[in-house]
Amino acid sequence: MSGRSWAAATAAGALLVTTLTGAAAAAERPRTVSGWFGNWDTPVKMIEVGRRSGKVLGEVNIFLWGYRGPRNPVCTIELACPSPADTPWTTTEMTAATKGLQAQGIDVYGTHTDLDSNLAGSLSAYLAKKKNRKAIAARLTDWAVRAGVDGVDLDWENFAFNDGSNSWPTTRPRLTDTIRLLSESLHAKGLKLSVTVPGGYEPFRKDGSPNPGGGYTVYDWAALGPLVDRLRLMTYDYSWDRPGPIGPNWWAKQSVKSAIAQVGDANRHKIYVGLHQYGKAWYLRDSSDDYVTEGDCPDSWEPTGPDHISMNVAEARSLAKDYGVEPTLDKRSKERTFTYVKTESGRFTNAKGKTRTRDCDVRKQVWFGSTDTAVGRMKIVKQQHIGGIAVWSLAMLDDGFFEAVRPYTAAGR
Repeated sequence: MSGRSWAAATAAGALLVTTLTGAAAAAERPRTVSGWFGNWDTPVKMIEVGRRSGKVLGEVNIFLWGYRGPRNPVCTIELACPSPADTPWTTTEMTAATKGLQAQGIDVYGTHTDLDSNLAGSLSAYLAKKKNRKAIAARLTDWAVRAGVDGVDLDWENFAFNDGSNSWPTTRPRLTDTIRLLSESLHAKGLKLSVTVPGGYEPFRKDGSPNPGGGYTVYDWAALGPLVDRLRLMTYDYSWDRPGPIGPNWWAKQSVKSAIAQVGDANRHKIYVGLHQYGKAWYLRDSSDDYVTEGDCPDSWEPTGPDHISMNVAEARSLAKDYGVEPTLDKRSKERTFTYVKTESGRFTNAKGKTRTRDCDVRKQVWFGSTDTAVGRMKIVKQQHIGGIAVWSLAMLDDGFFEAVRPYTAAGR
């Protein structure tokens, strides 16, 4: 960012913050509503969302650091690593966002991610050595202090989604020990620890007992309960390869109940249930798993593009409007959905075994999280007496989001 644009951004941010001091604002702000910003979101955008929340938004997690291999386990996402910068633990943009949000009384956690699937297995191998576990805990704590954030959020997902379940028994104890060390070092500095985990594909076993980690047993929820300040459940992406609700409310509630059973009543207030504010458009399939088309289209036709695309809530609503359909509320999942017909390019195999291209009219279906989804999650928070919700992403909220959740927070009473 140029000096001129940086000055404009900081000036805009200054106009958006409240006149209260950060400490005074924090004292009167509830922590029920939390969520994430990406490192691609601007400071002005983040500060504006906080202001627009009207004291409803209590804490945010900002993608700040990432794992880039055993030689560079903690790197600021926007910088080269190791960085020649004078402040390698942050950027000027993230400092502006942090200070602007904190001035409103909003707690800021720096999120450390391991979202590079090319590094599958690498973080687990790194954590195998005690000295490395101590080193990453010390680095994250030191950088959190220097960056001026209120805590650290761990979003380590390769363990669940890319390392393979055979690795879980080995990774589990070293992961838990790393979190213990980080918890001790952060708390010694007066900072907080948040750990983000998958909501779980199977919250309960067939015998009715809670499934450890919701099925992702690499995450020892029972052991993590006393160590962390926040256990954020990613209760979304339930439907990932076929059309369906992205984060059905009934599943989110089951995940929360399973988490409570594992961490215990004393730690249930640390649980934050995930809430998606985005949508996906899938191609519809029939009982034979063929794409549903209209008119004259070869049976073997398939699209040349991806099987589904993601979109924010505004884009989903705009798409429905463009095709003249009204999204309907699926009462069980608390999500909005609609179908439409679109001409798409694709390929098929003809009678001679040759691959040919052709445009066909195909049926597509969209599901997306809305304010209805948000209210459903807030009711779970109230019924289960947990800490709150964790939104992905705070930059993609449905219109009227904060007004919808306000009655379920201390700010609405």
